[in-house]
Amino acid sequence: MKTLAEQVKFYGDYHKNPYNRLTHYFGIPIIIFSILLLLSWIRLPDTPFWLNGALVFIVLVSIYYFLLDWRVSILMATLVAPIFFLASYVGSGTWKLNITLFLVLFLGGWTLQIIGHSVFEKRKPAFTDNLVQLLIGPIFFVLEILEKFNVKWVGK
Repeated sequence: MKTLAEQVKFYGDYHKNPYNRLTHYFGIPIIIFSILLLLSWIRLPDTPFWLNGALVFIVLVSIYYFLLDWRVSILMATLVAPIFFLASYVGSGTWKLNITLFLVLFLGGWTLQIIGHSVFEKRKPAFTDNLVQLLIGPIFFVLEILEKFNVKWVGK
């Protein structure tokens, strides 16, 4: 398994253009929310709204993140928690609203990513060469934002 520093470098090589990165600052959280919304629909009857498929997904991704770096795992879990609870709450609403919201957000988030790569970066997304990069994208942008506030992650 590649280290987190290697994964982040690989991802960064596909995201040099600042306008492409800007589309990702919006697109990635939107996609995360939409996926958690979709997964929140998977739950047993008569269980709390937050006990759902999105929670299982977050736990699995957090384990992978923990194997890469425990500090980043805790940071990402902390940042994703409010998105998870919001998606789970919204996901307990009506199907018509949920399906519409999922489609608009999922397609909108990916549209931003496609624009970023085709218009600004002029390079295909990193996940087309390595699917694991779909999980590294959120980490990359969180670490980049931290660096803008002079918070250095030692492994990057």
